[in-house]
Amino acid sequence: MMKKLLLPLLLFFAAAGPAAAQAVIEREIACPVCGTEFYTKLDLAESQYEMRLDLRPVGIEAGPWRLPECPKCGFIIFKAGLSKQELARSRAMVNSADYKKILVRSTYYRAGLIYERLEKPPFAIANNFLKASWQEELYPELLAEDQELALRYFSDAIRLAKEHDEEWENANLMKGELLRRLGRFGPAAVHFEALKGMKEFKGNFLGDIVAYQLRLCSRQDSSPRTLQDVREFKMSPFARALLNARRFLDDLKSMIKK
Repeated sequence: MMKKLLLPLLLFFAAAGPAAAQAVIEREIACPVCGTEFYTKLDLAESQYEMRLDLRPVGIEAGPWRLPECPKCGFIIFKAGLSKQELARSRAMVNSADYKKILVRSTYYRAGLIYERLEKPPFAIANNFLKASWQEELYPELLAEDQELALRYFSDAIRLAKEHDEEWENANLMKGELLRRLGRFGPAAVHFEALKGMKEFKGNFLGDIVAYQLRLCSRQDSSPRTLQDVREFKMSPFARALLNARRFLDDLKSMIKK
């Protein structure tokens, strides 16, 4: 599987990288910006689920982990304990007219904007907007905006990387995925062709993803795809036929039970 499942974003209470939340608790917390105390639901245990190529979990809880949202000022509490500078910048942003206009947007979209204001690393900002795209997937215009922002910051993370580490690999995979999802098949194919020639993407599952992405680009397919699709892409025709036969039998059994 992708190295460490594409380096899950480390946000408050852990973020929804490769897993979906299984258990939920309710706790009373205080907003660091306006001081309002409120009850919020927090995700606890993790259960491994299938993932899409954009990292969205596929399962009952197909979305990112909850981020506490202050019901009064709308601040997204992304971590415990803000520094004086972070608190001052956050308070100025939340009290602005521009922030009040986006209170209808997803929690991760607002977290992305807060991260921008706090000048967090591009990779962290990109992951917020990536998760915002999961939350706003049913709204084409918002989805495209989220994907464009994530693409911008993943590209910045690649440009500023000092070494070819896991974060650099993950940012490259996400850049290509977002180009494809946005329908830019030419640039996406060029990007994945460049990755195909690099040692970090040879002889491993990352390389399988790159090969599968190139196939999707050649077919001008911008639809969401899963890691299981990659695994099946690598199967022999015989193995794939057996898998489809098993699925057919399972569907038939389900129909009979109903």
